[in-house]
Amino acid sequence: MTVFFNIKFVFILLCAFYYFKQINAQENLHFIDIVKSHGYPTEVYEVETEDGYLLDIFRVPFGRNSTTKVPNRYPLLLAHGLMGSAENFIIGGPTKALTYVLADHGYDVWAFNARGTWHSRKHRTLDPDIDMREFWRFTWHEIGYYDIPATIDFILNVTNAAKLHYIGHSQGTTVFFVAMSERPEYNSKINVMIGMGPSALLSHIKQPFLKFMAPMFKYLQNLAESLKVYEMIPKNLLSNDAVRLLANSFCDEKPPARALCSNALAAMAGFTEEQLDPDTINFIVSIGPGGASVYQGLHYAQLVQTGKFMNYDWGPKENKKRYNSSTPPEYNFSNIICPISLMYGKEDILIAEEDVIELATRLPNVIDVYKVPYEHWSHMDFVWAKDVGKYINKHIFRVLRKFN
Repeated sequence: MTVFFNIKFVFILLCAFYYFKQINAQENLHFIDIVKSHGYPTEVYEVETEDGYLLDIFRVPFGRNSTTKVPNRYPLLLAHGLMGSAENFIIGGPTKALTYVLADHGYDVWAFNARGTWHSRKHRTLDPDIDMREFWRFTWHEIGYYDIPATIDFILNVTNAAKLHYIGHSQGTTVFFVAMSERPEYNSKINVMIGMGPSALLSHIKQPFLKFMAPMFKYLQNLAESLKVYEMIPKNLLSNDAVRLLANSFCDEKPPARALCSNALAAMAGFTEEQLDPDTINFIVSIGPGGASVYQGLHYAQLVQTGKFMNYDWGPKENKKRYNSSTPPEYNFSNIICPISLMYGKEDILIAEEDVIELATRLPNVIDVYKVPYEHWSHMDFVWAKDVGKYINKHIFRVLRKFN
């Protein structure tokens, strides 16, 4: 009964979050509008991948106090987590959020939006609401194999640089490891990669709901396909009045509603309560979830179940076509040879310390493993916490300066 309640509760909350974002669209809660409102320059580019997906990439070429008004010297790519978007890197405003502080410190900042997110829900020939099975039949493997290389090449072409810096959070690290493993020639295009909450080995995950659901990932895939549900939180599930009412009142500024909202966020993603600024809760909810394929979540469930960093198991028949093997192959860590810095929190409910340490032993060029010196640091604290400047940004700058 408890498990059923948790599943239903989380599902309702996710729907409410997504719908809350829709009704707040009128407030211009969009990366470009928000960044501009703080006095920073912004640019938007559309990147097309080899398989036809169209990605919106946002650029902040220099800080708001720049006197030269020309792009900063060092291009840097920020990559968000699952169900996130570029907006994840502007939470906290100009004094804390990476987009702003990096631009103010000499970096040409590019914010990534993976396929399937609300900014990149586009394809050259496929309609995500009509050609649903074809459009949404991807995991984070395709994001790593197609989206990340296409974005890197685009940035280097625009900036005329030979290499760039890369900072990823959660899924933003997963797709990087896929890209460098499957397309090792891209290692030479990376100065340094900084991975916050690196998500590759997940056998020690602490989140109870995900641990419970992981062994059923093949059943869940069959269920989703039989119901023709390919997108996480599809639009057609958000039309009932009950969800509308819940979304309008869910993150009210009054203490009871706000407490419920913050507890729901903690249960699903993990953060430290004392590190969440109450004034940011409405903004966090209004910008997410950013959208994703159900197969991205299922692929993570497979990692939890198997304890291996491997390609997705589509079943023996399709595996044979994709991999020339009835079973999916593991990603080759030895191909990932660019310099890598890993950051993790002791109380991260999604990324366990044991898995980060194991990952560091498998990657051939780990230059730094940083345990956040805050006892209860969790997964979303990397982008939400009040003290990111103290615990995260300072260390990031220490690492980046070595590779400028």
